[in-house]
Parts: sequence; C-alpha cells; structure tokens
Amino acid sequence: MKTVKVFLLFVVLHLVGWVGAHVYKSANPDAVLVVVDTSFSMKPQFVDMQRWIEDFAADRRYQTVLVGSDKAMLGEFSSLKSTETIFRTAFGRLSADQLKRYDGTDVAQRILLSDGSVLPAGWDLVEFN
Repeated sequence: MKTVKVFLLFVVLHLVGWVGAHVYKSANPDAVLVVVDTSFSMKPQFVDMQRWIEDFAADRRYQTVLVGSDKAMLGEFSSLKSTETIFRTAFGRLSADQLKRYDGTDVAQRILLSDGSVLPAGWDLVEFN
C-alpha cells in the first residue's frame, strides 16, 4: 500500500508541475521574430515562404510569432488580415543595414527567410533558392 501512495504522490506532483508550466507559458509566451526578404530576386519564392510561415506559426503553442519584412515591421502574425500583405512589395535588395531596425525588438529568436546572401549575427537563416 505504501508503494501505491508514493506512486500517487509522484503522479500528483507531476500533474501539478505540468499544469503550472502550462498556465505560466500561456500567460507569458515567448516572442519569435520572422523577417522575410522581399527583394525582387526572391519573388518566385514568395509562395513557399508564405507556406513556411503559416506552418511555423501553426506549430508554436507557447510562442507569439511577429512578422516583418526587410522594408517594415508588420506585427503579430495572428492579427494580420491576410498573409499576402507580407509580400505586397518586391523591389530592391536585402542588406544587413535594413535588418538593424529589428535590433531593439525583444524576442527569444530571430529568423530570416532569404536566399543566404546576407546573414547578420544573431539571426537564424532559413534559405530559399
């Protein structure tokens, strides 16, 4: 009988830990910044990038996905009226200076969707060719 009581105690402690973690992470989600290279050379990849962002955002249970382009910050992905607004402009080339606008953004991870021509420090690159 003592073994059953000890086992139940561990089960209860485990459940309390899981519920506590769920409540905390739901109230305090981590932010992830996804920046899209909208240069003219990347235009053929826009459909694949859009699909990648939608899949990425669908997988994030305890994270808020912020979306921006090399031109401007667009905001939280879930509040965008359409994912096509990310790709409304396609001109110019991506440079590391354009990404400096996101230096002050408080996020846990920065992801750049691009062709790999620019990789600034502190960014994770998802390469589309």
